[in-house]
Amino acid sequence: MVMILQCRAIAMKRGDIVLSDKEYIRHSLETNLFFLRIVKEHEIFAAASLPPRDRGVASQLVFMKNSTEQLLSEAIDLADRAVSHEVLASDELVTDYTLDAERATQFLTGIPINTDLTRRELELRGSSKGRSIEGLQKEISVLNRKAMAMTKAAVAFKKKLLKNVSECRAFSYTYPTMLEHVIEEAEYYIMLLEKLEKRDGIDSVKEIIQQEINWNHIMGEHSKFIRGYLDPEEEKLFDAADTFAKEFDRLLEKTEKAADNPELLPEVTGESIKDVIGLRNFKEQGIEGILKCSIKSVIPPLLADHVLREANHYLRLLKAFKEKL
Repeated sequence: MVMILQCRAIAMKRGDIVLSDKEYIRHSLETNLFFLRIVKEHEIFAAASLPPRDRGVASQLVFMKNSTEQLLSEAIDLADRAVSHEVLASDELVTDYTLDAERATQFLTGIPINTDLTRRELELRGSSKGRSIEGLQKEISVLNRKAMAMTKAAVAFKKKLLKNVSECRAFSYTYPTMLEHVIEEAEYYIMLLEKLEKRDGIDSVKEIIQQEINWNHIMGEHSKFIRGYLDPEEEKLFDAADTFAKEFDRLLEKTEKAADNPELLPEVTGESIKDVIGLRNFKEQGIEGILKCSIKSVIPPLLADHVLREANHYLRLLKAFKEKL
C-alpha cells in the first residue's frame, strides 16, 4: 500500500509533461484495455474461491464482473486502429492461451465469461492514419470516469471481504495477501486514470523508479503465489518459483535504493528486464502445463494466463523505460 501511495503522491505533483489529445486517447485506451480485463478477472478469482455459504457474496462479485466486461466492451469498440502496435504485439492484452484459459475456467468454476471480448481483442488493429480520433476526448473521459467509479466500488467491496476473512468471519480459498494484492492493483489502476485525466505523462526518473518498485513488488508476489498454489509434489516447480520470489525480493530492495540513488536506475532496469523475461518464460510454461493438465496445482487456468499478461505488460514498460534512460 505504501508503494501505491508513493506513486499517487508523485502523480499529483505539478510540472509533468502534458499529454497531447492523441497521447491522452491512446494511453487511456491502452490502460483500460489492460486493467479492465485484470480487474474483471480478479472478480472471477474471488468469486470462485468462496464456499457455498457465501454464494450471495459470490453473486455480487459476478455482477461486478459483468459490469466490468461491459465497460471493457466499450473500450474495445473505441480502440481499433487507435492503440499502438507495440501494445498489441506485447501479449499483455490477450495471449494465444487466453481463450482456452477462459473456456477451461468457465467449465471448472461455472462462472460465465464473455469470451467474445477476447476474440474481438485478438482482432484489434494498431494505430492508423486512416483512423480519425478527433472528438474522441469526451468519450474517452467518460470511459475513464466510469472505470474509476466502478473500480473504486470494487475496491471497497473487496476490502470488506478481506476484513471479514482476516477477522475469521468469512472463508476464502484465496490467500489474504492475494486479496491485498488485487486491491493494490485496482488502486494503482485508479491512480493511472486520475493521472490521465490530468493529462500527466509518466516521464521523470522518479516516476520510472516508482513504477519499477511497484511492478517488481508485483512480480515477487506472483512468484510467491505460484509457489503457494502448487501441489507439494511439484518440487521442481516449487523450487523454481521460490528462486524467483527470492530474486525479486532482492531486486525490489535494490530498486528502492535507486529512489535515493537515481544513478543506479539503468543498472536496475537492466536487471529487471533480465529477471522479468525469466519469470515470463516460467509463467508461459506454467499456463501450457495447466491447460494440458500436466501440472498439479490449485491455480485456475485463467489465473496462470493473467499473471503471464502482467509480466508481458511490465516487460514492455521496462523496454520503454530503458529507451528513455
